[in-house]
Amino acid sequence: MMMTPLKRGVLLVTGALLAGGAGVWFGDRHLEQRARAVEAELRSTHATRAVIVAGADLPKGSRLTPDRVAVREMPVRFVHEHAFADSAWARIAGRTLTHDLSAGRAILPVHVTDSDRARLADQITPGDRAITIPVSGGAEIAGLLSPGDRVDLLLTHRDDGERTTLPLLADIPILATGARLAVPRDNTRQPGYDDLTLAVSPVEAARITQAVAIGSIHVVLRADRDNAPVDGYRIDTAAITHAPSGDTPPAVELIIGGEP
Repeated sequence: MMMTPLKRGVLLVTGALLAGGAGVWFGDRHLEQRARAVEAELRSTHATRAVIVAGADLPKGSRLTPDRVAVREMPVRFVHEHAFADSAWARIAGRTLTHDLSAGRAILPVHVTDSDRARLADQITPGDRAITIPVSGGAEIAGLLSPGDRVDLLLTHRDDGERTTLPLLADIPILATGARLAVPRDNTRQPGYDDLTLAVSPVEAARITQAVAIGSIHVVLRADRDNAPVDGYRIDTAAITHAPSGDTPPAVELIIGGEP
C-alpha cells in the first residue's frame, strides 16, 4: 500500500521533532556535565588559605602589631607554603621585620626576627586579658606545649568530699610557656616551664582565678584546626566505676568565650 504525501509529511515532521528534542536533551546534558567539570576545576584552582599579610607598606624594623597586619584569603596555588596562617598570630606578634613589606604581601618566617623578646601586651587582642596559670605535672608536660597552641582547661576540685573533674573553658590560646613568648624558628625543644600564660576574656580570667583557688587546672591540647565546642560533663569516682553502660553524666554549664 503506497503512503500518501500527507502521511509522508506527517512522519517526516514527527521524526524531525523527535530528532530535535533528542538533540536538545543531549545538548543540555553535555552543557550540564561541562559546567560541573568547569566548577570543579575552578574550586581546585582557586582554593584559598587565610594568611597574615602586611596591612600597609611596612619598612624594615617595624614591629608587628594588630593594627599593622591583616588576614586575607589568598589562592593556595599563589601563596607561599610557609606563609603564616591566621592561627599563627601569637607566634609572631611583637616580632620585628627584617625586610620591607608592601601592603598585602604574605608574611613569611624569613621576614621576622628570631628573637622571642616581644612585649606580651603586643600579643593581646583588645578586650582580652593575659593570665598565668600553674602547670599541673609541669615536669611531664614541659616542652610539649608552645605559644600559639590552643587548649581546653579542666578543673579538678572537691565537691562534698568527692574529687570531681569538669570542663572549665574551651579553645584558649597560649601566649607564653614560662618566659617564652614565641616558638624558635628551628623548633628546638623548649626548656622546662611551670606556668602558662593564656589569652582570655575578663570573665574567663575571673573563672580561672576562682578555679585555682578551689582546685587544680589541667590543660588539654587541641589540634590546630579543631574548633569543635566541648559538651558539659562531670566526672567523679562513681561516673567511672559505677555508671551503667550508656548512661550520660549530668550536664554542667560550660562558658566559652566569656559569655554566660
